[in-house]
Amino acid sequence: MKTLKGILLIILLITSQVGVSQLRIEITGGADDPINIAVVPIEWKLDSPQDEYLHEIIRSDLESFGEFKVLPPASMLSFPSTQEEVFYRDWRLLKVDYLVLGQANKSEIEDELKISYFIFDIAREKVIHKAIMTGPYKSLRRVAHNMSDKIYKKIQGIPGIFSTRLAYIDKPSAQDLNYNLRIADIDGYNGISLFSSPQPIMSPNWSPLGNKIAYVSFEEGTSRIFTQTVATGERKGIKLERGINSSPNWSPDETKLAAVLSKEGNPDIFIYDLKKNSWKQITEHFGIDTEPDWSPNGKSLLFTSNRSGSPQIYQVNIRTKRVKRLTFEGTYNARARYLPDGKSIVFVHRRNGVFHIASQKIRSGKVRILTDTSLDESPTISPNGNVVIYATKKNDEDVLAGITIDGKTKFILPSLKGETREPAWSPILD
Repeated sequence: MKTLKGILLIILLITSQVGVSQLRIEITGGADDPINIAVVPIEWKLDSPQDEYLHEIIRSDLESFGEFKVLPPASMLSFPSTQEEVFYRDWRLLKVDYLVLGQANKSEIEDELKISYFIFDIAREKVIHKAIMTGPYKSLRRVAHNMSDKIYKKIQGIPGIFSTRLAYIDKPSAQDLNYNLRIADIDGYNGISLFSSPQPIMSPNWSPLGNKIAYVSFEEGTSRIFTQTVATGERKGIKLERGINSSPNWSPDETKLAAVLSKEGNPDIFIYDLKKNSWKQITEHFGIDTEPDWSPNGKSLLFTSNRSGSPQIYQVNIRTKRVKRLTFEGTYNARARYLPDGKSIVFVHRRNGVFHIASQKIRSGKVRILTDTSLDESPTISPNGNVVIYATKKNDEDVLAGITIDGKTKFILPSLKGETREPAWSPILD
């Protein structure tokens, strides 16, 4: 009987259909010592057939950033679906570090799945996690991403990011003459155009709850900041000021936006209070101050300024308005973003005439080059602080690329819709 179940599972694997994604992650350099994990096809105990297969989505998630190597079902010696069916010796022979298995049943709630699953540590011969995951059948991919997040956190010790989304700008092409603000799941599926315009769209930034995006649009003939609710598409223009209105960035409590205005002459950093509908000036200098980013605790802002003669990264205390220069290595450092711990930053750094993505610990000031591509810009950091996605060039076209913060894994995200730029990573979504 067990053999028959295994044969059926292999047939299902071969005949599965995979949907088309707008972006797709292509690993260009993986970790030398990935974690070996086996994800047994989840036993499907529902009457209706599967449209997609949970184990395939989980496999794709775990392998997407090169940190895991997933054993294919064809190489498995058995297909257990319960704890009692696990023989640790078999999985040790296959050099598996961790094992995931489970069953999918119909929930007590109509049109909802209930998935009972286990994670095993093979070396220690013990269950390290068991849980029940529920969700609508029509949102099978979302359920699988949530499972991947749980698996990742249990093994790696930090939150998974497979349920997150990416916003980015599509440039006009022969197929579409408009600029498009698009959002998609991090694996490229469920992509939509949130806003489209024949005029440029710039600087998307997610709200901390992930329900809104702020961005700049030139649809009115000048730069203006808009916020837009993702679920409904409802848009709201922020109070327009004379001159430049750019680079919106949400505060951690979602009550304010940091942005760049030039209404006093030079571009400076301002904060917009969404409740009071008013602007407050934070920096005041004859140089150009731009590209703000809130610290995780909401007390400071990073920004780029040429006040020292070349673009460098500065930090301003919002309460005291005291400014401190953070970067000193090189003559070009820009577009800095805090890591979630607030102790390090990632930014664009020029070295030997080439623009790279670099990281720096704030306290030590030591710069570390992360990328070996060129013309890199617009870094955005995963909400678990482990991966950076950025815009770069490939064959003279704008594409998105990424790298893990330890530099072990590199990937690109080619788009089916043409050239892309200005990525923005969502927070972890429930």
